[in-house]
Amino acid sequence: MGIAQSSDAASNASPEELSYLLAERFATKCFTPLELTHFKDNFFSRALDNGGIRYWNEKILSDFLGIPDGVGSSEGSSGGGADHASPLDAGPVIFRMLSYLGAFPFQTTLAPSVLTFEAMVKVVVLLTERYGKVLRRGHRDRIKLLFGSLADIGRKGIGSREKKEDAANEADEHEYVETQARSHVAGFAIDEPANDEDYEDDDDDLALAALESLDAIEVFKHDHRIDHAVYEARISVDTFRRLLMLLLVIAPLKPLESVSKYTSDTGPERMKAISNEADSILAAFNPDETVGGISYKTFAKTVSASLPYLFDPLTSLFEHLLFSKNLDLSRRRIQAEESPDELPTEKEPEIPSPPPSPVMMSGSFETAILNPSVLSHLSFFLPVSYPDPNLFRSGTRLHPVFSTAAHGESLTSFSHHVLTWDATALLLLQGVPEGEESDEKLITIGAYLPRSWKKTTSTYTLSSSNPSTLPSLFQLSPTHTLLRGNPSPSMHNRPSTPETFFSTTTGIGIGCHIPPSSRNKQPQPVPDTAGGGSLLIDAALETAQLHISQNTQGVFLPPAPPTALPPVTKINIYNLEIWGLIPPPALESSDPTQGGAADAISAQRAKWNFEAREAERRRNINLKVGGGGADMQTARALLEMAGIVGDGTAGGRSGGSV
Repeated sequence: MGIAQSSDAASNASPEELSYLLAERFATKCFTPLELTHFKDNFFSRALDNGGIRYWNEKILSDFLGIPDGVGSSEGSSGGGADHASPLDAGPVIFRMLSYLGAFPFQTTLAPSVLTFEAMVKVVVLLTERYGKVLRRGHRDRIKLLFGSLADIGRKGIGSREKKEDAANEADEHEYVETQARSHVAGFAIDEPANDEDYEDDDDDLALAALESLDAIEVFKHDHRIDHAVYEARISVDTFRRLLMLLLVIAPLKPLESVSKYTSDTGPERMKAISNEADSILAAFNPDETVGGISYKTFAKTVSASLPYLFDPLTSLFEHLLFSKNLDLSRRRIQAEESPDELPTEKEPEIPSPPPSPVMMSGSFETAILNPSVLSHLSFFLPVSYPDPNLFRSGTRLHPVFSTAAHGESLTSFSHHVLTWDATALLLLQGVPEGEESDEKLITIGAYLPRSWKKTTSTYTLSSSNPSTLPSLFQLSPTHTLLRGNPSPSMHNRPSTPETFFSTTTGIGIGCHIPPSSRNKQPQPVPDTAGGGSLLIDAALETAQLHISQNTQGVFLPPAPPTALPPVTKINIYNLEIWGLIPPPALESSDPTQGGAADAISAQRAKWNFEAREAERRRNINLKVGGGGADMQTARALLEMAGIVGDGTAGGRSGGSV
């Protein structure tokens, strides 16, 4: 079929027929034959039937994915009967999202969509980002679709469907399905016996070209305009908060892992930590209850610039649909070999295991800042590796390097642990605003530092396409704020404005300006007024200052969208921790931007051993030259000038940027 003929045929089709055509194209272009086979088994083995229409309702969806739905009946609940309420009430939110995405690209006329097989195909393609072969500008359009799936536009009463329906409403559901899905086809044409014909490459955009020729949707037009309904819509705070809590819980989820492994722990302490992180992220969207919640403009800017990996957990969640346990042939073969005459006829109940901590390595201290919820928060924006920047999916590990709680509030101890770490590092500090004494107003600030503290030369390899090479300054709580690194190399190669600065006399500076030193005065780091932000930490590791501006000529760019944070935040530090980033094994020897992090632990220990031997050697030096006091002072001065003893030694470096 030629392009013109295909477009003409599509132009005469109804929205329902075009929607079906697009779903068929998604299925053939975005899934492998094996994935499609597993997908069909998962869907049709659980689907309800209403007049020949096969579909999923909210309960089937929640039970299959293991999403807590507020009544404790799903796999992800912590137990109990139907009256046991789960703190993670995300099932209705996910269902409303799918009801909107399943109508793509006719959300205005067809949403909420019945979750038929073709609707679920489009849902999985959109949420797992498999749309590269069928969508133009897929990533940008995905943000619009996600907003629409959460906002109150074109709902046709779906808001009332978010709550659990009792048995008395089952008849209404069947009537709704029959009305909305009457024109749906009960299977794809590729399932019918026919001669297989390869699509021409030029036909890849057939579906969207047909829709554009019909002037059917505004959001996918070439002029990039957005439908006015999107501008006017809002995401309610309650809806988005419930989704955020789910995303925080399942952030470490792998495609074939059970969701219950992460949702089973709903104890008060765990839920409080999740709730705190959700509130911090929610605050970044500047929700305005007076106008109904979060606008599209704010949503798009915040997700794109400040939380680029926020929806990554949905990819692993919906990958579950592409693997059926019924078709796991390797599992069946093992069972047959173990018990060929007596195969199990009933699946044993799965016992949820406690949430693992696959990212944090054991070391010299127990963290006082990091917990599973904070790690999930970090994974939403921290670009730790390349090409997959996600903290969990990349396989990156965090190695404990320094902690004030374990190693003391001493810059000598700091230099011993941190300056010997020759790899990417993560700085985290926690405290309260100056003048506050309540722990309820905790502030958590951090910095991602892709280069060693000692390397301030101009040999950096900066790349805007590889965000792991760029530093970042951020606040995790009480309001999520991200200051991304400036991708311009000229902003990182200025000796007077290094990414990091360290001095036992003046303290620590990140993204600060360092004035010229003089004979009788150590350089005191000051905020870089040309940049978007700086972090100053005093020499006693007791106080810190976070400076934020809207200037763009420094190491860090200003927050986007602009934040309501004050220009200067002064903090009394409770805890300060440095974590080293260990890349996944696949990148250890191939990625030069990692700075040799694969051997960072052994290299650090080798430097510690060298420092210990040098310290022992210095203790054995006889400082008494000729036995006189003046001679001894002269000898010691010579040794200090040589860097053998005194503040210039490895254990107590002073001055200079690191």
